Amino acid sequence: MELVSNLLQFIATLLGFCLSGIRYLQSRKQAYFLLTCFYGCFTLGSLYWTLYLLLFSETPQIFYVSEFGWVASVIFLHILQYVLSSAEERSLPCRKALIALLIGVPLCIFYCTFGDILSNLLWCGMMIVVSYHAIRGLVFARTQTGTAHDMRYFHIGMLCYVAAEYALWTTGCFWTGDSVSSPCFWMDLLLTFCLFALLPATGKAVRT
Repeated sequence: MELVSNLLQFIATLLGFCLSGIRYLQSRKQAYFLLTCFYGCFTLGSLYWTLYLLLFSETPQIFYVSEFGWVASVIFLHILQYVLSSAEERSLPCRKALIALLIGVPLCIFYCTFGDILSNLLWCGMMIVVSYHAIRGLVFARTQTGTAHDMRYFHIGMLCYVAAEYALWTTGCFWTGDSVSSPCFWMDLLLTFCLFALLPATGKAVRT
């Protein structure tokens, strides 16, 4: 079932890469270019993982390829957040955004007890940054009217992606196995859905 979930994730991100690439060619908007880069990097990591499972019937022993793809994809995602945000939004003082730290830091400490400390610091640090800006953006968008109010869909999509990543990592600490009864399988499917949902969410934001 791990192969199935990874294959679905690869197909979803590949489809997102193609569709966002087509939208970029049609509109030449920077947001779609960054989204295409995000999907492209994530697709490469998923492809490596899926091919390894197909060829060797086991998970990769060397994670650098998939990790590099994941890190690069999140970097592009954060740049996309910056491009879509306004100067007013970026300067908004928002205490609610500290929720990202209150959730991310304890989870990071927890994950470090299960795996490599440096990797977990990097991954959780990036998730904290992305979720912080998403929460602040959501608070700002709720005070706006008209098309600017629609930015909330993009920020909600970002928060769903972060939540799905955290859920997958957390379930991986408690459960192993790749059967359909494993929570990891369903969290992986949830992450796949959230990844693809970023495309229409970004489309809402681009029209603002």
